[in-house]
Amino acid sequence: MQNEWSVNEIFFSIDGEGKRAGSLAAFIRLAGCNLRCSYCDTAYAFDEGKSMRIEAIAEAVKGWKNVTVTGGEPLCQDIHVLLQRLREHEVNIETNGSVDVTPYHAYPWVFFTLDYKCPSSGMESSMLEKNFQTLRPQDVLKFVVGDMEDLRTAQRVCEKYEPNCLVYLSPVFGKIEAKEIVEYMKAARYKNWRLQLQLHKFIWPPDARGV
Repeated sequence: MQNEWSVNEIFFSIDGEGKRAGSLAAFIRLAGCNLRCSYCDTAYAFDEGKSMRIEAIAEAVKGWKNVTVTGGEPLCQDIHVLLQRLREHEVNIETNGSVDVTPYHAYPWVFFTLDYKCPSSGMESSMLEKNFQTLRPQDVLKFVVGDMEDLRTAQRVCEKYEPNCLVYLSPVFGKIEAKEIVEYMKAARYKNWRLQLQLHKFIWPPDARGV
């Protein structure tokens, strides 16, 4: 039974994006990633990590209701035992869409913020179709968009999978104006689409760690 994981950092801040945006949370950033997105803002997590035992991780986030497990790509490591230990928390797993999430559906205290990597990421071919067919109402489907082609891709994907969850559109920082996304949302008239801005990049320097 796995009892330790490669952890890049554990920190406490507000959730900068997603359905808990603005709420305080504890973040467990696991090391390693199987993708190399063009706009990645956490490349330092690819190979910067230290081994931490489950007891140390659990103690670090003790007392925090909201816990976000992120990366890198957190599902590059087997986190079943870790999630079982975090059952007293409400856990958001931020995952890149390329790793099967269905084995983790067994945990009712866990929801997913699941990315679909649009063309500007350079990683669209890595998307695992099964993930987008099994989205649940508690999950979030997220598109990070850098241009109009990405917005059209988001619309095409939503038309294909008809996700039964909230859909968030997030601009690549410095690449597309938020108002362009809003205008596209108005034209598409998808009622479950929401614009999200990465709050932490407006509060702190965009390249700041641990925020």
